[in-house]
Amino acid sequence: MTWIYKYLKEDELLQLKAEIANVEDITSGEIRLSIREKRRFWEKLYQPYELAVKDFEKLGITYTKDKTGILIFIILNERYYNILADEGINAKIPEHVWIDMEEKLKEEFRNSNYFAGIMHLIDKMGGILINEFPKSSDDVNELPDEIVIN
Repeated sequence: MTWIYKYLKEDELLQLKAEIANVEDITSGEIRLSIREKRRFWEKLYQPYELAVKDFEKLGITYTKDKTGILIFIILNERYYNILADEGINAKIPEHVWIDMEEKLKEEFRNSNYFAGIMHLIDKMGGILINEFPKSSDDVNELPDEIVIN
């Protein structure tokens, strides 16, 4: 998985993981970040959206107590980006909010600012989640903060 270092440095990956943890410390949202350089041979049988849905399920995002899981799914070589949110999130935050956030990500990626794009996305996500999903007193971190690199 050394390919990731063409896009993000080790310290940037650590900063992204820390930022996910920071957002989760102040909200009841659970964020997972999944990054691929490209689709593997067998994955070409699927549309990128289908792969995002598979990751959403495989990473356990559907199992959060209050259905507050979110997946940021990126295929770098295909310039494919998607934010999938579970039903608890979708009930309060319309899909167009995520699509608008993806636009800034696309702009940063066009300029090869991968770290800045993802960090901005996580920060904006935190600002949105804090309003609708503030951390409750019994909230626990239900999903790992690790970045999934495929």
